[in-house]
Amino acid sequence: MKRILAAVLTATLAVGVVALPANAGKKKKVHETFGASLLPFPKNATVGDPIGLTRPGCSSGQKDVHWVEQEFKAPGKGTLRFWTEGFTGDHDIYIFDGETLLLRSDQEQVGPTMAPPEEEIQMPMAKGQTVLLVACNWAGEPDVLAHYEGTFK
Repeated sequence: MKRILAAVLTATLAVGVVALPANAGKKKKVHETFGASLLPFPKNATVGDPIGLTRPGCSSGQKDVHWVEQEFKAPGKGTLRFWTEGFTGDHDIYIFDGETLLLRSDQEQVGPTMAPPEEEIQMPMAKGQTVLLVACNWAGEPDVLAHYEGTFK
């Protein structure tokens, strides 16, 4: 009986060791969307905040009123692409680590320097790294829709 148990256990371990390297190289693809109907919050990051105590632009408004967030944890090493497009007015996106701003895309879609209605950020990420993806309405139509994707090892 001990020999049978030992043989089964050895075979199970051998299959697990063989299967492990096959799974180790697999890539995990992520593609998600989030959004909300949000009120405009056209705050200039430098006006009334000379030492930078509040979040930049429309992300310093009220959560779920002016901006919406999505937490993202990288399932492996890779590059995260975060974007919004096709909106009317001026929407912005930000990536935070807690309250610390990591990256931003806040082109002007109003005034004389009118940029196309799109914002995009690409960020290399380490396995297990967690960030907050923030999309907000600076001075646009209420519907804010943001996407994020990446391929991670």
